[in-house]
Amino acid sequence: MHRNICNKKVVVLGIDGMDPNITERLIQEGAMPNFAYLKEKGAYSRLSTTMPTETVVAWATFATGLGPGSHGIFDFIMRTPDYTPYLSLNEILNTPGKVKVNLRRKGNTFWEMLSKKRIPSYIYFCPNTFPPQPFFGKMLSGMGVPDITGTMGKFSFYTTAPASGEDKNSRGRIIHLDMKNGTVETEIYGPRLVSGNSIGESTVPLRISVMPNDAGRVLIELQGSRLSLKEGDWSDWQKLSFKIGFLQKAYGMVRFYLKSIKPEFTLYLSPVNFDPQRPLFPISYPKNYAAKLAKKVGLFYTQGMPLDTWPLSENRLDEKAFLQLVDEVLNKNKKILLSELKEFKCGLLFYYIETLDIIQHMFWRYLDSRHPLFESNSPYKDTVYVYYKKIDGLLGEVMKNLDKDTILIVLSDHGFSSFRKAVNLNRWLLEKGYLFLKPGIKESEGFLRDIDWSRTKAYALGFGGIYLNKIGREQYGVVSEREAQDLKLEISAGLKNIRDPVTGEQVVKNVYFQEDIFSGPYAENAPDLFAGFNAGYRASWQTALGGVPDVLMEENKTKWSGDHLIDFTLVPGVLFINRRIALNNPNIKDIPSSIVGLFGLVKPKELQGKNLFGDESR
Repeated sequence: MHRNICNKKVVVLGIDGMDPNITERLIQEGAMPNFAYLKEKGAYSRLSTTMPTETVVAWATFATGLGPGSHGIFDFIMRTPDYTPYLSLNEILNTPGKVKVNLRRKGNTFWEMLSKKRIPSYIYFCPNTFPPQPFFGKMLSGMGVPDITGTMGKFSFYTTAPASGEDKNSRGRIIHLDMKNGTVETEIYGPRLVSGNSIGESTVPLRISVMPNDAGRVLIELQGSRLSLKEGDWSDWQKLSFKIGFLQKAYGMVRFYLKSIKPEFTLYLSPVNFDPQRPLFPISYPKNYAAKLAKKVGLFYTQGMPLDTWPLSENRLDEKAFLQLVDEVLNKNKKILLSELKEFKCGLLFYYIETLDIIQHMFWRYLDSRHPLFESNSPYKDTVYVYYKKIDGLLGEVMKNLDKDTILIVLSDHGFSSFRKAVNLNRWLLEKGYLFLKPGIKESEGFLRDIDWSRTKAYALGFGGIYLNKIGREQYGVVSEREAQDLKLEISAGLKNIRDPVTGEQVVKNVYFQEDIFSGPYAENAPDLFAGFNAGYRASWQTALGGVPDVLMEENKTKWSGDHLIDFTLVPGVLFINRRIALNNPNIKDIPSSIVGLFGLVKPKELQGKNLFGDESR
């Protein structure tokens, strides 16, 4: 039995994507008074981040104090030696009669280290925490929690518009309706059903009726519930259940947005979130914590990435509707955070907020006059700044709920930049003779299909990673260890020589070798090379999925217009603390060492970071 040595309160706010350039400017302009106060009374610094600068990588380093080579996460999308891509957040195993989910991230987290000394931690929505692991405290899992269908978020869109070629490329399910009589019977789709060798989908009946005597409204009926929805409005959460087996049900919840009734009927349906009061898998620790919280503060998004960006990119939602969604999630986060702060007596409380990350991804086009979708007079031109100010307001409310002895740390995992042009790395590898497609194939849509592995020496997958097709590692490897180093030098030099044909700018700032940036037991699973792009450029979506398009570079004409998947030196995060710090040039991996030190614990040997407060004996 450990003696409880919990004698401090430490609150950590993780603000995904908070950029130092914007933050520093708004502070100087007086637009972020609470961050200005924190900087003046405590400490502020830019925060070095991981390479690659991906959310899933950086927050894994934040949680464990380990580099990617030691926690095993190198990208959102990784691959097995037989060239099978997979998501790095977690692993879903279908075993006889049961579905099991494993967390892919390795290493001990700082809250597990505190737990060993019976110091409680309260962790809210931290990425890479699904499924939640037992520890001394409470947790709501974050990025990695799927929707009820097992995806990271698949919306549905009901419309009377005729089918188009764009439908097949949608990230959602497009359902075409015939509403000639003003009423239609359709379905909501849920988890897969497996019976023998056949695979189907569970469904819930959905009835939609245009209300004739109330212009601009529809009546929606599902599983005994009826709701009236006005054009341009979001619904509250609607609970539903899917039959998935003999006496088995999966419980979920959805929100509707009625986009239009005429000239075409269009209705958006959110991904089916787990009902926090009856989730199919545990999404919190203890298991019943999510249900207790929902009872206290109301229903909340349980999907790990709740801000559904693809409908905005595809014009299924407009900017106004999307911002209503952003505000709904932010306001609920505020309610949960302030509610839990009032009950926080001792230990560590961490709360993750993704608002700025998503806002910048989708609205950066209004900040960059060089972006293909820039609009100088748009009503949304100040949207990014508006949400920085909202986060400043949230910080102010948090500080009002802290006593003078509570230590407050606010940090971001990376900054932000423009995404003007997409680069197809596999096209470059093909043009330079490092990658070959099968005879008669000129391009490949993705998932490393149609590649002639007998001649291919290198291939790209993820957001900048390049793998050599090595003998003894890849299933059909052709590159020996002896020739690997020269090949890496050759590819690296070639990538750094890529120039934008329009502007002449250098596209790739730096190329990193596996052995130079990764060390640890899992380093051998990392890409052999990582391209650190210059500002304005990024690996294409096709590259991320292992595709080989027919062009090397193309303008980014999508609303996903800002990004951080560039060289790590260009997008540091921020760090604010209400205490002075002794460490210059802090790194995100320093946070766990500093937290355990604040509670008087001897720094575990595995932690790779330093103590921000300067006492390395702690």
